[in-house]
Amino acid sequence: MRVFRLIAPMMLLAATVVLPPPVSAADKFNVGLVNWIGYSGLFVGEAKGYFQEEGLDVDNRVFSSPGDVLAPVMNGELAIAFTTLDVVIKLADKSPGDLVIPFLVDASRGADAFIAKPQYATVKDLKGKQIAATVGECNHLLLLKALASAGLKETDIELVNMNPDDAGTAFAAGKLDGAVTWEPWITKATSAGQGHVVFSSKDAPYVIIDVLVTSPKKTDRKKIEGFLRGMVKAHDFIAAHPDDTAVIAAKAFEQTPEEAAAMLTKVKFFGKAENFSELGTKAAPGPMIPATKDLIDFFLARKVIEKPMDPWSLYDLSYLK
Repeated sequence: MRVFRLIAPMMLLAATVVLPPPVSAADKFNVGLVNWIGYSGLFVGEAKGYFQEEGLDVDNRVFSSPGDVLAPVMNGELAIAFTTLDVVIKLADKSPGDLVIPFLVDASRGADAFIAKPQYATVKDLKGKQIAATVGECNHLLLLKALASAGLKETDIELVNMNPDDAGTAFAAGKLDGAVTWEPWITKATSAGQGHVVFSSKDAPYVIIDVLVTSPKKTDRKKIEGFLRGMVKAHDFIAAHPDDTAVIAAKAFEQTPEEAAAMLTKVKFFGKAENFSELGTKAAPGPMIPATKDLIDFFLARKVIEKPMDPWSLYDLSYLK
């Protein structure tokens, strides 16, 4: 009888409380991403409630490669996605106007790197060796810049086509002489003494750029604007509270706060003001415009894209105004 007396009042209370209706799948704000330290703003925004303040119920969907998010954005399955500038360029060549970049997220400044086994001290020592990179994507360009810095060409190595996660895994298993990969694989390899960095995105700071991408034809503009306001607040928080950010990122990426803190220093996060200064104006372009053109020219030279492209056609920062 004692158990019944405790339960009954709770049942009566529950009967009098009007609960909010469950959020349907259609009401979710679906966000696509890969596991990358530069996307920590998303997790900060969730932890601090910035997206909830905008009335958004964010649902994260993790993909294995930055390019995998584009089709779901185009068909409306995702409202917005974190990806790399290079994959947006490649799709824009085939479907101009279907995607737009409303926000620059970050630039890798050491969080992507060419790592090598300890016995190879420099890039030049890797001539003739087996190196993994993702052919036709931005880390392939990073590899080419690394080789050029040592007076080498692509034909001077044995190039193995792998995505960054697979390259990191294969390198850790001792199957490669070198690999172009990203965090946390760089930290894992260097911490374990399996390899060291011979060239990184710190040496080529505008090669690997992360952006948000959305489809103007498929998304609610007001919701996108709300999400971006949340991201701006998150990036402002990252700049002001690096230690708290490391704790949030560590939980998201299953790292220690110390490991996350070290990785966060290898990324340049863009706030609202920096979005505008990095792009500049047509009369006075910022550094992101020649960086975009460099990627376009890289893809044109390799016939990955078929025709020249105006870098400005990819961006629409009016969502931030």
